[in-house]
Amino acid sequence: MGNRKQLSRQEKLELLRQRTTPWDMVVVGGGITGAGVALMAARAGLEVLLLEKRDYAWGTSSRSSKMVHGGLRYLSQGELKLARQSVREREKLLKEAPGLIEPMNYLFPFYEKGFPTRSAFSVLLNIYGYFAGKRDHTYLNREQTIAALPGLNEDGLLGAYQYTDALTDDSRLVLRVLADARRSGALTLNYTSVNAVGSSDSGTKEIELQNLETDETFTIQSKTVVNATGVWADDLRQQLGQQKRIRPLRGSHIIIPSWRLPVHQCLTYLHPQDKRGVFIYPWMGRTVIGTTDLDHTANLDEEAAITAEEVAYLLKGASHNFPGSNLKEADIISTWSGVRPIVGNEGEDPKQLHPSKARRDHVVWDDEGVITVTGGKLTTFRVMAQQVLETCAPYLQGKILAEAPDQVFEEQPEAPDTPASIKVTETEKQRLTGCYGPDVYSLLAASSDFDFSPVGTTSHVWAELEWAVAYEEVVHLDDLLLRRTRIGLVLEEGGAALASEFEARLRDKLGRSMKEWRKEWQRYQRVWQNHYSLPSTRADKASHVECEVLAQ
Repeated sequence: MGNRKQLSRQEKLELLRQRTTPWDMVVVGGGITGAGVALMAARAGLEVLLLEKRDYAWGTSSRSSKMVHGGLRYLSQGELKLARQSVREREKLLKEAPGLIEPMNYLFPFYEKGFPTRSAFSVLLNIYGYFAGKRDHTYLNREQTIAALPGLNEDGLLGAYQYTDALTDDSRLVLRVLADARRSGALTLNYTSVNAVGSSDSGTKEIELQNLETDETFTIQSKTVVNATGVWADDLRQQLGQQKRIRPLRGSHIIIPSWRLPVHQCLTYLHPQDKRGVFIYPWMGRTVIGTTDLDHTANLDEEAAITAEEVAYLLKGASHNFPGSNLKEADIISTWSGVRPIVGNEGEDPKQLHPSKARRDHVVWDDEGVITVTGGKLTTFRVMAQQVLETCAPYLQGKILAEAPDQVFEEQPEAPDTPASIKVTETEKQRLTGCYGPDVYSLLAASSDFDFSPVGTTSHVWAELEWAVAYEEVVHLDDLLLRRTRIGLVLEEGGAALASEFEARLRDKLGRSMKEWRKEWQRYQRVWQNHYSLPSTRADKASHVECEVLAQ
């Protein structure tokens, strides 16, 4: 078991240039939806190519709330089908990928004259448990609730319901699905855009590609095209004469040190300002507060970023629930913002509905062999992929699809024995096994080349960075520090204090000269400062970096 030899980027591009026969399927979009489609299609026996304009998981799939959950809110809005699907998929993922998908306790407190009432919430939890096939919620009285979350606002507190959902590293989830897709025969390529899709005389689709690293363009053919670009789905559909249907909604989060607000389970509450559901939860040794839910009107081709108003909103909610915390902007390590695709009904203005009440279920549209799949949730990507395969079947010229398995991942390998030279805990071994699946054997087998010591104060080890550079299609430094690992989210200044060590350990492995490395580091700093830092410090820092670039 383990990682087979990877084709280089140049080898993949040359393969595309030389190919004269059409692909069965070209998937456009390298987030969780596209990755899931590529995996299920490859397992069904199709020749699959996945193309991503930026980096894998660059968009919404690395900027979610990291939750694999059914969504009690969907139940309260009457979306029983979505909640049932989500809960059942959550249970599959918990079983198939421990270490990557981990259960977490959630706590919802009740206050005097508050909403919802304990009895109403109990009904939702009973339905939730029925969908999951188990009862895993319990009521905590006032004293038990205070003990479970020390520092919680005690004014009028009656008690809380505790229930179970799950948490993940969303970009690692995407990367593991993509790795499994490649093992099943799919070809994947990042930093390659699809500029146009047309139809040939034979009925196949002609797709104009552009290598964004060199600007080279060329054309390939495919029997079907899957538009899995999420919030960008309208871009391709409008080329086909379809009307705009996507409403972009931004969700933003802030990360603070765990010692400033220590929580060992997730608090879910209704924000005092607008009664929206917000979470405070532990993730990667830090505390996360999020999310907001606002119409996103900025240019979608630029990375989303949190606003000052969103920062104030999240801090206000946290301070209301933990009045002794006295949280301030200075406590914030980093931020992230993602844009969700909410689908409006045909012919209606999607902005007529309040953002938090907009539907979250997915849609699949067929525009004569260009299949668009968008909307939906991180948790239900397998269900979405199955529906896409069913929709594509008539265009595959009689090709019989193998029966899709009722699972995402193959049987989880047991955490392997580690060489005596590697000092990792059982918890760390479980995390590595969950994140890398069968590749964990190759990762550990290369222990003589890789360093398993921790990266700063993070839960990552240096071996993960070295492995990613060798095997996970890293093109730019932000791919490595923001998506292959989450170092840029959990360390102050995106890990700037480790800049010299990053250079010493990684520059040669990336094949960069010192001049190239400096440009890459400055590129990464600009990305972090413009899109992952606080608005109040963004302009000054960005200007400083630009001066450094000009001085080179």
